[in-house]
Amino acid sequence: MRNLWSIMSNGGSRIGFIEAMVITITVIATLLFVVWQLTTTEVVPETRALQDEVRFLSTDLESIKGHLTRLQARQMVLEKEADVLRKANRLLRQHESDRQAEMGRLQAQLDFYSRLAETGGSLSGLELYRAELISTESDRVYQYILTLTQNIRRASIIGGTVELTIEGTMDDRQVTLRWPQLNNEETPEPEFRFKYFQQIEGYLTLPEGFSPARLLVTLEQNGKKSPVARYFNWDELRND
Repeated sequence: MRNLWSIMSNGGSRIGFIEAMVITITVIATLLFVVWQLTTTEVVPETRALQDEVRFLSTDLESIKGHLTRLQARQMVLEKEADVLRKANRLLRQHESDRQAEMGRLQAQLDFYSRLAETGGSLSGLELYRAELISTESDRVYQYILTLTQNIRRASIIGGTVELTIEGTMDDRQVTLRWPQLNNEETPEPEFRFKYFQQIEGYLTLPEGFSPARLLVTLEQNGKKSPVARYFNWDELRND
């Protein structure tokens, strides 16, 4: 009886061991099959298409980046060229302005000396060639510059006085200011004495509230009954 139980016990152990071995082998085989499946099974078409599109877009993106870099470099070159052109244009405008100013100055000199020489044939006498007004730091004080001429072929010294009169408005009334009202009463009227030409300079002080409109310059030549008189628009005389 004891021997039979012993034999049955030993037989049961062998059966359990065999079952454990079978289960272990089955699990290992299953794992190996799964790994093999994962490594050999092809990717589904949708996934492959997406991967191809990603690669295409990546390539396209790199191309766009390169194109953008070239455009940025070109833009920098164009901006530099535009800056050079702007500077050159400013220089040309300044040069043209200077040239026009120089031509105007030379033409004025030519007119001045032509008037002195009177190449046209007439022998004019005393003339007021030019009048200028220059603003000062005070809005009521102006410097005046008068250029007087005489034909050089007369070759005689002339003299006389200059009378300055300003017409304008004050308190909505027409007002005419003469020399004593434009200067200190002790300041004498300007005088001239020359053979060919002379510049006369001085200052005029306008009263408060006076709005000038015209300047009248009268040249009283010694020994002559008829004075030389010229009107000038005030704003046209301003050389600020």
